[in-house]
Amino acid sequence: MHRKWWNLIRIRTIETGAEPGGGEPPQPEPPQSDPQANTGGEGDEKLGEHGMTALKNERRANKSLREQLAAANARIKEFEDRDKTDAEKASERIASLEKSNTGNAAKALRYEVAVDKQLPKVLAERLQGSTREELEADADSLLKLVNVQNKPNVKPDPSQGKGGDPKPNSLSEAISAYYK
Repeated sequence: MHRKWWNLIRIRTIETGAEPGGGEPPQPEPPQSDPQANTGGEGDEKLGEHGMTALKNERRANKSLREQLAAANARIKEFEDRDKTDAEKASERIASLEKSNTGNAAKALRYEVAVDKQLPKVLAERLQGSTREELEADADSLLKLVNVQNKPNVKPDPSQGKGGDPKPNSLSEAISAYYK
């Protein structure tokens, strides 16, 4: 509750450009990860009309600042790349492609081991190891855990299922077998 009121005061001071006690406007704080920042929080309906307006304005400003930050980072990267030679740009591109290739090869190997060991597809990402042998050992241990959890606790009833008597070929045979 206290934090919400403080945010409203801070929003008003930022909009007016002055601190409540006078002096310099506050410096913007780095964005904090707020799980309810982009979605309606569970306490939003308790804010009232003015609180909801302030919250929407804050979220709009936050989105705008994030877009400005992304644009500024792109410009910084552009300025850094401006002074690089073509060889440096090519070597950076090769390094990023090699990193991507390594990640894709590791992912493909995990899926290959999962298929070979008949491990469910959803568990392939959980395999850990850098070599095929390590991945196979991890898959074996994971399979043991999965099989332990999937074993039925109830033993089958031997009296159920297909009986030993042959099926009758006609209705008259079935009636005579019933009365025997």
